[in-house]
Amino acid sequence: MILSGRDIQWYIEQKKLVITPIKEEQFRQNGVDLILKQVSDPTYEIIEEGITTKLVKSTFYLGVTNEYFEFPDDLMAFVELRSTWARKGIMLPPTIVDAGFKGTLTLEIVSFITQPVPIGERFAHLIFAKMTGPSIPYDGKYQGQRDITPAIRDK
Repeated sequence: MILSGRDIQWYIEQKKLVITPIKEEQFRQNGVDLILKQVSDPTYEIIEEGITTKLVKSTFYLGVTNEYFEFPDDLMAFVELRSTWARKGIMLPPTIVDAGFKGTLTLEIVSFITQPVPIGERFAHLIFAKMTGPSIPYDGKYQGQRDITPAIRDK
């Protein structure tokens, strides 16, 4: 079952889900819009809020959300790009957020055009789904991340 913006607000009010910071206008009909906080270019320079960076055609970047999350053991989410950015030639590979995850989200960004990316703007969209029952909470290598986190090799 996909949660509505009102359902997500209820989860937050009941302290079953943490999303911080979040503003009222980020709640949408079927999810929550996410703010792009930082982007790293291929040299891993960090671009801070308030500064716009130019993406290079067919280049891969990592970004991080402004929002920190704490998921309960019965919710997961799909990470999607807002359609405005897709229409400008930017893509996010399909990813999910596992039940029990805690941290900010690292976004994998691919640009097919030179396009400024406004840091601090709504960039991605999170679609929440209620699972049929509680699961074993996520306890993987990205648990607790707070900044852009490149791929971590398995041991």
